[in-house]
Amino acid sequence: MSKWIRSGAVLGIVLVMCGGLAFAAPKQVVIGITMQGNQSGFVQYITSGMWEWQKKNAPNVKLDVVFADDDAAKQLSQVETFIAKKVDAIIINPVDKVQGATAVDAAAAAKIPVFTVNTITTSKKVTAHVGSDDVQSGYLQMNRIISVVGEKGKVAYVDAVLGHSAQIGRSEGYAKSLKEHKGVTLVVHDTGNWSGDESMKLVENWLQTGKKIDAIACMADCQLIGVVTAIKNANMAGKIILAGMDCDPLVMGYIKDGIVDNSIWQDGVGQGSNVVRLAVDAINGKKVADFYLPYEVCTKANLDHYMTLAKDRDALAKKYF
Repeated sequence: MSKWIRSGAVLGIVLVMCGGLAFAAPKQVVIGITMQGNQSGFVQYITSGMWEWQKKNAPNVKLDVVFADDDAAKQLSQVETFIAKKVDAIIINPVDKVQGATAVDAAAAAKIPVFTVNTITTSKKVTAHVGSDDVQSGYLQMNRIISVVGEKGKVAYVDAVLGHSAQIGRSEGYAKSLKEHKGVTLVVHDTGNWSGDESMKLVENWLQTGKKIDAIACMADCQLIGVVTAIKNANMAGKIILAGMDCDPLVMGYIKDGIVDNSIWQDGVGQGSNVVRLAVDAINGKKVADFYLPYEVCTKANLDHYMTLAKDRDALAKKYF
């Protein structure tokens, strides 16, 4: 005879023979996870949060993690593979807002709970999203810059990859802030494609062509690191207000030295842990909803607090990468 056996997160049944009798064994619970790419420090924070939560709270659950290398087509293929494997849930860190919707829709059509983390898609079929409001991050960052340069300041910003949900949201936040401060001039903006090298060359060109800029905002610290190099090479360190996002340790060192004014703290570890938590809840039949963590502004005034948080975060990332 057979019967259902509960194992940790879910119910599962596999018939095996023991002494001539068939009995039910627990099914391995698998969550398929496709992340943008493992070169980004912030993606590593999210992924580390996933593994750490699973290790501490759901050891019977397997996390099948793959990286899309910032390729939306590759990410779709990865989701299709998860569907073929009949995983219990899928988590997507979308490479592209529009193309990622196809992957979400495919998972939903297969009746697999599907979650997005950190970045979003245009699909309406997501079971739940875990992240932070990118509009808020752009708004906070631009407001901070304006508070430093004044109501007649000339600002610029370095875009992320165009079409990426963070780029869209942060641009919207910038526009909202600038609309409220009509005396501030947006001199220029262009994409740095999440790249320090590309962002460095972009800003070098701005300065070489004589653009008058009081402040530059970057949509990620990985870009800002390249911008700092451009500013230093132009002997403009401390003369142009610089702002980033994600509180990279190197950037926080720049804040301490007065080279960078601020970075925006985003809890990547918290995003990773909470999306796995919700996925396990959904597998167990519990009702789930979107979960947002707030952005916070890190400046020299509160730097010690965020350096402590970053130290813990980086130690966790080194544990898994």
